[in-house]
Amino acid sequence: MGREAEGHAVWRGQSGAVKAYLERDGIILRGEVRGKLPRAGLMGWRVDGEDLCLRSDGEPLVLTLGAKEAAAWVKALEKPLPSLAAKLGVSSAARAWVIGGPRPEEIAVAVAGAEVPGPEGAAVIVAVLSGPGDLEAALAAGRQHGLRVWCVHGKGKGAAVPDALVREAFRAAGWMDIKASAVSEDFTATLYRPRGE
Repeated sequence: MGREAEGHAVWRGQSGAVKAYLERDGIILRGEVRGKLPRAGLMGWRVDGEDLCLRSDGEPLVLTLGAKEAAAWVKALEKPLPSLAAKLGVSSAARAWVIGGPRPEEIAVAVAGAEVPGPEGAAVIVAVLSGPGDLEAALAAGRQHGLRVWCVHGKGKGAAVPDALVREAFRAAGWMDIKASAVSEDFTATLYRPRGE
């Protein structure tokens, strides 16, 4: 989705100037009215003159963005969200070899029907990093089999293998991070490929 606009918001009894962001996971309001509205709770979006009108978990939100921008937001909201499998590039034609673990449920669902038991026939490695050993194994597997590696790891300070450690290890080995994807509230994924590929 990835839209942003400046305008005016009326939400939860507050009114004021905002910078609004339409993200994959929902709408973020910053400015005089602040809030994070999860995508799953958004419904009933429509354009009314200069306004984008919708409901967030049953509460009305009015964003005055201008007619053209409000229409663009409605169009973006109506697009179906890509599945995690699509974001990871995993399908019956592009199979994944999953290593490490344990897998978050979202990863198990994403690779269902598109998983291979080893590197033969794999288009990509999906490495679930639950500790430093998983990180080392992911890098070694990518090198040995010439496959790109999705590193799936926890978010935030409490992560067993933080994003900075993953990036440092792969970059030191000459790999580049080329894509990132949210997995869930607790997990994220970053795709690495060898430099020069």
